[in-house]
Formats: sequence, C-alpha cells, structure tokens
Amino acid sequence: MKDTNKNEDKNYEDTLTDAIGQFGKWHTILLIVLIVPTKMSAMWAQMAIIFLAPKTTFYCVERSNVTQDIAIVNSTCYSDCVKYGYSSEFDNSIISEWNLICERQWLVSFTQTVYMFGMLVGSVLFGFSADRYGGKLALQLSCMLQLISSLAAPFSPNFWVFTIIRFFVGTATAGIVILPFTLILEFTGPRKRELVTSFINLPLTVGEMILPLFAYYLRSWNMFSLGIAIPNLLFLVYFFLVPESPKWLISTGQLEKASEIMARVAKRNHLPAHNMLDVAKRIANEASSDGPKVRATYLDLIRRPAIRMNNVCCCVSWFILGLSYYGSNQYIGQTSSNVFVTIVLAGGLQIPGIFLSLLCCRHFGRRSTLISFLTICAVSNGMLAFPDDWFYVKLVVGSVGVSTAGGSFAAM
Repeated sequence: MKDTNKNEDKNYEDTLTDAIGQFGKWHTILLIVLIVPTKMSAMWAQMAIIFLAPKTTFYCVERSNVTQDIAIVNSTCYSDCVKYGYSSEFDNSIISEWNLICERQWLVSFTQTVYMFGMLVGSVLFGFSADRYGGKLALQLSCMLQLISSLAAPFSPNFWVFTIIRFFVGTATAGIVILPFTLILEFTGPRKRELVTSFINLPLTVGEMILPLFAYYLRSWNMFSLGIAIPNLLFLVYFFLVPESPKWLISTGQLEKASEIMARVAKRNHLPAHNMLDVAKRIANEASSDGPKVRATYLDLIRRPAIRMNNVCCCVSWFILGLSYYGSNQYIGQTSSNVFVTIVLAGGLQIPGIFLSLLCCRHFGRRSTLISFLTICAVSNGMLAFPDDWFYVKLVVGSVGVSTAGGSFAAM
C-alpha cells in the first residue's frame, strides 16, 4: 500500500512537471518576485528589535532627595530618581521613549515575546487559510497585514499600542515566510527543490546585512520603523503577478483555471502549451485514484503513531532551531561596540553555512546534516559562557554558531 501511494505521488508530480518544466525562466522570475521581498521584510521585522532597543546607558538627572550627597553611577537605578537621561548612538529608541529601564526593563523582552507569539498564531492561521482558500489569497492577506501593521507601528502613542501592533506584525511575518515558500515549491519539480530551498534562505541573510543601513541613517526608532515598512509597498504587485497553485485549483475542481496558469507557465518556459486542460484532468484522476477525498484536520497530525512521532520531532527541531538561530543572531549584535558592522558580518557569516549545508545535504542526507550543524551550533553557543576576557574566542565561536545556525535553517 505504501509503495502504491508513493508511485501515485510520483506520477502526480511527473505529470505536472512534464507539462510546465522542473524549473525554468518563469520559475526564476516567480522565485525572485516572491521570495526576495518577503524574506527580506520578514528578517527586518524579526531583527528590528536590535535597533529598536539598542544598548543604552542611562543616568539619573533629577532626584527627589537633592540634599543627599550620593555619587550618580551610570546605568544604576535609584528609588528617589524622578527623571532619567539616556546616552546612545541613536537619537531615541523605545527604551528612551517609554523609559524601559529598571523595573520596566523586562518590557523590552516582552514586546519581542509578543511578536514571536504572533508568529505562532500566524503560522496556524495562514496555514489553515492556504489549505482552505488557496495560497494566493492567504499570501495577499498576510502581505496586506504586514504592510498595514508595519506602517502603523512608527505612530504608536504608547508602549502597549506598539506591542499590540508588533503582535500583528509577527502574525503577518509568519504568513510571508511560509506561504511564498510553499507556493514556489508547488510549481517546482522534485529534482530542483533542494536547490530552491537553499536559495530561499539567501534573501534572509542579505536582508540582515541591509538592515543596519536603515538603522545607521535613521537614528530614531519611529523613523527606522517607517524606513523598513515602506518597502512593503512592493507587496501590492502580488495582487497582479502572483498566480494560484495549479495543484490547489485541481484539488478543488477548478480545472480550467489551473490549465490557464499551466499554459502560461509552459509558454514562458518554452514548452508546449496546448491541451493543458487534458493534463489537468489527468492530474485530477491520478490524485483521486486511491479513493474518495477526505478533508484533513489537525487531529490527523497526532492520530497515527508514525505521523505523531514525526511531528513531535519536527516541533522539537524547530524549537531548538529557533533558539539557536535567533539567539545567535541577536547575541552577535552585542559582541562589538559597532553594532552596525557586527550585524552585517552576522548576516554574511550565514552565507557559507547555507552553501555548506546544501553540499552536506546532497552527500550525507538532510537528517545527518541537520544533527551535525545543530550540534556544532550548540557547542559554540555553550562556549559563549566563557569569561568576558576571552572576547576574541567568544567572537569566533559566536560566529561559528551564527554560521551553523544559518546552515541548520537551510537544512530544515
């Protein structure tokens, strides 16, 4: 039974890719249009906290008990201080804007936690929407949410409004990370998917390398937020350029629409574009040859032991990867006095990790590569506990951690 299902899946893939090509000129254009803007926007939203809440020195400028002769020490909290001043490379940040120091310092981490929780919600929400209503509509909705929420963030009147908006930015970010990836893979032939998967991670690193430019020239947190939000206007072209997945259209019985898209793709790839309706019908027959279609639910993820174990392993792997990848990236920004150069280097260090991951996946398999890269990343991150006097050692192991974290992300 397992072999039969595998053969049916293979026939399904072969019929589609024989018609539109494994990966041609049209696929390349779609890859650039879909992946580059969305991945860079996602990285900017994710890593923005480094420049929204940069390392800031604060000092008391006004105390209620002015007769008490006590020396003022920088970055020290005083119970009788009524006003603090701030010293930073930036004109202002969310720390200085809303006094996120002393007993309010935890709010900096809290706003990033809320953002990440938004990503969790968005992963479920937009994943469900794509299955039910199509990847194109779900992508358009996530892009519009990203555009609107990111443009609203710079005008937040207080911390709590800012944090709520960051939740919606996180929700949208999940959509613009996941949906373009799945959409492009549904057009790509099986033999080219490994290469495409590796390329998809490159705009993330490029986006990280570009992010410090915004922060360098826009030294105010709200102008910086506005600067990284304006490029999201490019998402408006998705209403006109992004097609729906032929697989989803065929699965929902919209064969004519699917055949029109397939014909357009084949023509751009210099392949025969006639009789695509017959091809769509053949794909539909192959997909339904094993019996009537049953609508899947989230309970199916835990119903069978093998699937349940695979999903548990995936969840654990993504949890570890998230800690390693985002933790390494945000730590490396604190290893140097020049945060701008450091973040550029952190992004650049991931590029060799991505290509090395691709080579290892081809020769040793995805599982062995992922385990090896995560192990090296774990050892590197563990060595960050060395004393501060070992600055250059910590810088090297931190760099290795960032590179292997990027490679792990590509392998996953």
